[in-house]
Order: sequence, then C-alpha cells, then structure tokens
Amino acid sequence: MKTALFCSMIVLGVMPLTASAEEVSSSFSWGAVTFQPRAYIGYADYELKSSTFTFTPAKGDPYTSSLKFNAQGNDKIPLSGFIGGIGGTIATGQFFGDFYYQSTLNETAYSNMEEQKGDVVYRYGDVDAKHYDWALSLGYMITEQWSVFAGYKSGKTNWDQSYNYNDPVSDLFHGSGSTDGKFEQNGPFLGTSYSFQIGPGALTFKIAYAYLDGEYEDNSQGKSYIIEPQPVLYNQVVYLDGNSNAYSLGLSWTQSLTDNLGYSIGLNYHRYEFDLSGSGTLAGSVGGGFVITTPINGEISSGTLTEELFTLTAAMTYRF
Repeated sequence: MKTALFCSMIVLGVMPLTASAEEVSSSFSWGAVTFQPRAYIGYADYELKSSTFTFTPAKGDPYTSSLKFNAQGNDKIPLSGFIGGIGGTIATGQFFGDFYYQSTLNETAYSNMEEQKGDVVYRYGDVDAKHYDWALSLGYMITEQWSVFAGYKSGKTNWDQSYNYNDPVSDLFHGSGSTDGKFEQNGPFLGTSYSFQIGPGALTFKIAYAYLDGEYEDNSQGKSYIIEPQPVLYNQVVYLDGNSNAYSLGLSWTQSLTDNLGYSIGLNYHRYEFDLSGSGTLAGSVGGGFVITTPINGEISSGTLTEELFTLTAAMTYRF
C-alpha cells in the first residue's frame, strides 16, 4: 500500500514553532478537507534568567544588578517536570492551518527555607511557577517532504511567593510580605520543515524564527512592625518591556498505527533573548498615613531576559 505524507503542524506542542510533513495516513486525499486533533504529554525543562541591568535612580548614582525574582534574591526561574497539551490541524489541498495550547503544572521553582541575618530570622515560602503558551499558524506544502509556515504565538510565565521575618529575642521587629511576577511574550513566527520517509514512518527536521515582544512585571508588597502599633507598609513595582529575535529547533519521528490513528515523538529546543528596559518604583506609608517614596524610583536599562525551553513529548493523533 502506498503511503502518503500528511502535513501536521505540531507547533510548540510536539514541535515548538514548527511545522512538518509527517506520515499519519495511508489514504489521505488532498482534494478533501481533513481535520486531525492531537493530544500530547511529556517532559519540559524551562528557565527564565536575568542578566545584569543598569538602575538609574531619581536620586543617587546609577548601579548595576540582575533582576531578583523572589525574596531570597535569585535571578532565575527554573522549572522541570510534566508538560501537556492539545492541538489540531486542518488541511485542504496543499494548504493547512494549525493551533495548539500547552502548559506545565504549577511547579516549585525554589523550596521553602529559613535563614538568619544578624538577630532577624527570615522564613521564605515556596516559589511556585507555571509556564504556558499557544499558537495559531498557516502553512503550505511545497512538496510532499518540504513545507513552510507562518503564524502567531503567545506565552506567559507566572510565579509567586510569601515570606515573614522577626527578631525572636525581642520581637520588636517583625513583618511579612509577598511577591509575584509574570513574563509575557508574543509575536509572529515563520519556519520550514523537511521530512524523510524511513520505512513505516517519517523523520522530520524543523527550524523556525520568531520576532517577539516581551513584558516583565514584578510586584512586592508587605508590612513591617518596628514600633507597635504603627506598621510601615510598602509596595514595589518593576515594569520592563522589549523584544527578541528567537529561534527554535526540532526533531520528530511520526508513524501511523491504523488508517486514521498515529503517534509522534519529538525533541525540541527554543531560546529567546529579550532586550528590556523600563522603570522601578517603591512607595510606602507609615500606619496608612503619610506617603513616602525612596530613591529606588527611576529607570532600568541595558539588560536582557533569556528564556529557554527543552521538551521531550509523545503525541497521539487521529484523522477525521
């Protein structure tokens, strides 16, 4: 029986930002509209990391520092573990369209810990984080092996933490707070893939380029008691935005199990490096009364955030 290659856009699901010509059917007709949903699970290794930025306060001299994602002062968000997603491809003639959504679980990037600085004991809660993304794309089969595609993708990473501290001897100084942040990126992409039919399946190589806008926001709030009952309340906000030239590579093996049912196993890697700038503010009040600001208010520039994602996934597909 002659095997035909069906173009299945596994975009950031089985293959981030990529499309392919993959064998999933033994009797596909290009003259009809075909829909192929898919579901997949796998392993993801993710990291969002800050470089050194230049802080120029409204008062005082400029200084350099990386962004701090939690109360302990870590400059990266690492995640590893389960990833799952759904998607679907619709095709007619040599044209096809694809959509997908995928997400990690809410993972612990950093576990709770306790440390003492001088006479004060600090208790940091877990830093919980989650990454998810989605994409829409359109493609064209130049040959049975070679396809090109373009589309739009969006992704987001969230994290949060709570903490408290006190002087266990006198308890005159104590307080609590929380921090939460997010990094969002979105924009257009384009790419190409090429498949080699080997025996009952197809081996596909994929590469894609994206130009993405990125937005970073971090919020911290809390209260400190130095002299009861007047607490010092504070709220700090850092906001940055910029863009990135982003690249993605992928390798997959796809094979049909029946006339309509197939599977795919994929390895994927992408790296996005965003040049960001923006501002930071820290405002506070004493006992809910007089409002104060500190010299941290000012501009933030000359830094990057790097996002990397490696996935190993297995997908099941069905052709209608």
